[in-house]
Amino acid sequence: MKKGLIAILIVALAAVGATAAFAFGPGYGMGMGAGYGTCPLAGGTVTTVQSQKLAKFFLIAVILISSVGLFHYEGQKNEIKKDKQAELLAIADLKAGQIINWRKERLADAATIRANFLQAPQLQRLVRRLNGTRERRDILARLESFKETNQYDDILFLDKNGIILLSMTHESQVVGPDEKKLASEALRTRKIFFSDLYQSKMADNIRLSIVVPIRSEDKNDILGVFLLRIDPHLFLYPLIEKWPTRSPTAETLLIRREGEDVLYLNDLRHRNGTALAFRLPISRQQLPAAMALRGKEGIFEGIDYRGTEVLVALRTIPDSSWAIVAKVDKEEVYAPIRGRLWNAMLIIGLCILLSGEGVLLVWRKREGEEQRKYRERLEDTVEQRTEELERTHNQLQESYNDLESFSYSVSHDLRQPLMIVEWFSRNLLKKSGNKLDADERQNLSVINEQARKLTQFVKDLLSFSRASTKEIQKSDIDMNALWNSVTEEMKIMIGERSVQIDTKDLPVAWGDESLIRQAIVNLLSNALKYTGPRDIAKIEIGSAEKEKENIYYVKDNGVGFDSEYADKLFSLFERLHSSEEFEGTGIGLVIAKRIVNKHGGRIWAEGTVNEGATFYFSLPKKEIPINI
Repeated sequence: MKKGLIAILIVALAAVGATAAFAFGPGYGMGMGAGYGTCPLAGGTVTTVQSQKLAKFFLIAVILISSVGLFHYEGQKNEIKKDKQAELLAIADLKAGQIINWRKERLADAATIRANFLQAPQLQRLVRRLNGTRERRDILARLESFKETNQYDDILFLDKNGIILLSMTHESQVVGPDEKKLASEALRTRKIFFSDLYQSKMADNIRLSIVVPIRSEDKNDILGVFLLRIDPHLFLYPLIEKWPTRSPTAETLLIRREGEDVLYLNDLRHRNGTALAFRLPISRQQLPAAMALRGKEGIFEGIDYRGTEVLVALRTIPDSSWAIVAKVDKEEVYAPIRGRLWNAMLIIGLCILLSGEGVLLVWRKREGEEQRKYRERLEDTVEQRTEELERTHNQLQESYNDLESFSYSVSHDLRQPLMIVEWFSRNLLKKSGNKLDADERQNLSVINEQARKLTQFVKDLLSFSRASTKEIQKSDIDMNALWNSVTEEMKIMIGERSVQIDTKDLPVAWGDESLIRQAIVNLLSNALKYTGPRDIAKIEIGSAEKEKENIYYVKDNGVGFDSEYADKLFSLFERLHSSEEFEGTGIGLVIAKRIVNKHGGRIWAEGTVNEGATFYFSLPKKEIPINI
């Protein structure tokens, strides 16, 4: 036990030593190049290769420690098993030897009675009924001494006819059929017979009997037989049932074969009243008693009459039908190993924990080193990226300012010549139209129309630029009043058209009123434009209130659009309908999206071709300050 635990400790210490060597050896800190795999979000960790090495090392240490512990446990288990096997064999051999010697002693008693008994003339006179009372008492006295010395239950003398002439118990005796049969056989063969254990039908008890034929003085005739009765409870059963060491399950069984059954000759430890009464089939392969009667001897494992796994030693008794089974439950055999198992498991667990602590120490050491290096690299990288971002931001800001200035300047510079072209072409048509032929008038009309469209396009670009750059000044907006105001302004655009505008009750918005007005104008203008082909244009203005935002919508019964291309509606210079179908530059919706996005809201559209469209936009609710 001690050697095994020492071996486990040595393996654990070796594991810790190897960990330390791995951690602080000459190669520490290497592997920072190829195979380096840190996670930036983790703040710098041990390299992937090093992590794998540590994990593999710990796994190997666990396997080694567990293997040594398992080997130690199996060694202890086998050692205990061998000790118990040796003990069982010793007990089985001891009891078998004692039974053999006991039988030899009984047979020697019988031989002594037959060869050396001096009362042959007296027995001859007894048979002939010639003995006197004193001579009869002498014979009984010598037999009484023999009986007490050799522990016989009773000694009887029977004549040839089976009549009892002498009895040591001085009681009326009856010879049972088993004893009569033995006496008859002894008289016939003139041999000593040692009976097997049998249940006396006359006295209702278990006996053994030795029958000794006595010859006449001239040795030519048989006078009768001595019947030596043996009570197995006096010596044989105590010898079998006694176990030399303390054991809660061990027992010895005396058995013999009777037909196709195993007959148990003594009472079983775990069942009462089984002597010469309890039987089991000899065909049961795992039954130790059946193994013994099939001729097996030695150490075996089996299942006893209780269905319990046992370790057994089997021995046969020569010159008899008996066999000895010495057995003990396997659970009892391996019970001592359980305590050792818990001790070994505790030591193994402590050793694994020790190895784990060593690996964890290395891990933390290296992780701390890697984090330090990572922080240094990260600080350098952040500083470089910050400088680069500042330079990029400055460059973008300059480019944006230049682009804005360019856009504003170009727009302003283009507006005046375009307005002049439009004005001159319109006046020329009005004053000199009658002097021009049809083609010339058509060309002037085209020039005027294109100049007008280009002027509107430049105007829209200026609006888009202002919407992108204007700072937001938020305040509460009465959306009902704002929509009504915009609707009134749109009456000029509506003209003589039949338009039905249904405005629902709208919640108060939080935003820049001038920008929101521009977005509303663009959305309402878009609805009026695309309901142009309808005899009666129907426009609905409504809202929906959510937890953190208000949603407003403009729904129309116009020409609609394919929802698959809804995103293009809010892209600059993208249109779903040609300018020949519907006038406009397509910038109005883009401006509306830019305004809504600047407020932190969303804008989207739903539509079906020839069934109308609905445009939605959301505005975040006003944040309520918390007073602490």
